[in-house]
Amino acid sequence: MKKRHVALLSAAMLTVSAVTGCGSGTANSGGQAQTDVPGSTAGETAAPESADSTFNAEGFPIVEEKITLTAYGSKDQNHAPWDEMTVFQKYEEMSNIHMDFQEVPADGFAENKQLVFASNELPDVFLRAGLTANEISTYGVGSGQLMVLDDLLEQYAPNISRYFNEYPSIRQTCVASDGHIYTIPTIDISATGRMDFKQWINTKWLDHLGLSVPTTIEEFKDVLTAFRDGDPNGNGEHDEIPLGIREPSSVYQLGGAFGLGYQMRDTYDIDDGIVHNWLCDDKFKDYLVYLNELYSEKLLWQDYYKNDRPAWRSNLAAELFGAMYMPYSDVFLNCEQDYAGYEPLIGPAGVKYWPDVKTGATVGAYALSSTCSNPEAAIRWVDYFYGDEGALFFMFGIEGENYTIVDGMPKLNDEILNAEEGFMTALGKIAMVPGLGFPSVLTDKTDSVLASSITKEAAKVLEPYLPEVIYAKPPVSPDDMDRVVAIEQDLVTYRDEAVTKFIVGEWGFDMWDDYCATLEQIGIRELEEIYQKAIDAQQ
Repeated sequence: MKKRHVALLSAAMLTVSAVTGCGSGTANSGGQAQTDVPGSTAGETAAPESADSTFNAEGFPIVEEKITLTAYGSKDQNHAPWDEMTVFQKYEEMSNIHMDFQEVPADGFAENKQLVFASNELPDVFLRAGLTANEISTYGVGSGQLMVLDDLLEQYAPNISRYFNEYPSIRQTCVASDGHIYTIPTIDISATGRMDFKQWINTKWLDHLGLSVPTTIEEFKDVLTAFRDGDPNGNGEHDEIPLGIREPSSVYQLGGAFGLGYQMRDTYDIDDGIVHNWLCDDKFKDYLVYLNELYSEKLLWQDYYKNDRPAWRSNLAAELFGAMYMPYSDVFLNCEQDYAGYEPLIGPAGVKYWPDVKTGATVGAYALSSTCSNPEAAIRWVDYFYGDEGALFFMFGIEGENYTIVDGMPKLNDEILNAEEGFMTALGKIAMVPGLGFPSVLTDKTDSVLASSITKEAAKVLEPYLPEVIYAKPPVSPDDMDRVVAIEQDLVTYRDEAVTKFIVGEWGFDMWDDYCATLEQIGIRELEEIYQKAIDAQQ
């Protein structure tokens, strides 16, 4: 696949079947893209034998004679061009593998990815492509455009296999509905990585107003009101933003005070193995009533629903937020000393509960296409990043040049930490770390590239209040996949629009029954049944 294919695929290709497009794979009568390899069977794409006889199963270089692999994925706004990153330039020297990077901006990437599969003009590898469970089922189990990795991982990926063996839940997260593995995950076993958002409050403002850290939702509202009215930044203007929720989608993972879980990284509770989507529950309505009160009283950022990340970051850089939510403090290094984490608020549920947890693995960070020209080399290329040495290299770059070891821990150089262009932009010249989603492993040692001591403390405060059992979204059968995709697309679109209207006051809560009826019509309960069947199948 040439770079022009990524940039110029037309919208008309959305109508092209992913299994009948041009490309080096051919389509059989069952819709399974097959490579011409003896022993491959329907429903399973075998790895083509490598034509390169200079492959080394261990050590560096990975190949004696340089080869080129095409790598397609999503580029974060803070990334330098991938071929200019220090890590990739150095790694090409080490591995003797040149990656022809075909990165696409994050804005519009999901649509572009659909077109790539529809055209069947596939790269050798998908790198930071965010392949979802639905896409794995569609393009792996279904069309066979993604390669089965089981044997390759066992033979050529000792580092990844070690994590799969030590953490069975991580491996289980990666297993598709047909029992095979099609993608390699981002692994995060750090304490800070057990949860996504941490909650932060401006202690400088609290001290200025003589207030204590709130413990209940009622106290929290009182503190936000004081932030609005008390001029805590002391500039004589009413420019403070009491609560800075970043975007509409983050509302759902912040409802622990109202007893709302966030299992499967979605709007689900799972109690005693029973799957339940709570979008129509009274406790979710109570949560929205509370958020509507905050918004109507100008205690919640009035532009939160616009999903304007640059504006949100600008407000944070100016230290205009009294309270907000972020996974890491990397984006507010200039003022992080004024913010601290605090325990979950007590609400109608009567308990302290922080539901925003992760399983330790995020699927879809790396995959091979069924037409990958050298799958053994491609697997060895990525496996290095999951070893102790490779993970440190991937996160921090070159020791002595980009970082030093201080008290046994890696520390980025000051010119990166204090760069005028911003820490993340400077780091994006070194590695893929900004934006996450890359293939590697985060541990309590390597997470310091993102997790400052203040972030680690904020995570430590929340850790006792996480759910004991954490569920990943299970792979569903190919027979159910089309229905899941259709329901979720319509459900998420309607849900986000309706919830925003409730919060900002465009809809009164006399619309609640109509809202719930629409969700039922879309198929919210059918979706529950499908996921219930999939979870039961994993037991």
